[in-house]
Amino acid sequence: MSADELKRLLQARPFKSFKVFLPSDRAFEVPHPEFAWLTPNGRTLVVGEATSDGFDILDVPLIVRVQVSPAPGKEG
Repeated sequence: MSADELKRLLQARPFKSFKVFLPSDRAFEVPHPEFAWLTPNGRTLVVGEATSDGFDILDVPLIVRVQVSPAPGKEG
């Protein structure tokens, strides 16, 4: 996963929620672009938790895959 790919997902209009996965298969959900921030050098992704004031700091090179949610009404 590259920083450019994450930027495209965060800036997509209309936005589609997505999850990022680490090698351990732990997932971090980004339900809205305001829940994630990519550092200027693109090495770190900060993901806010939707149910608390917590956040996770992820090393972008360790993100192994992204799962984009289907658009409403497009589930297959």
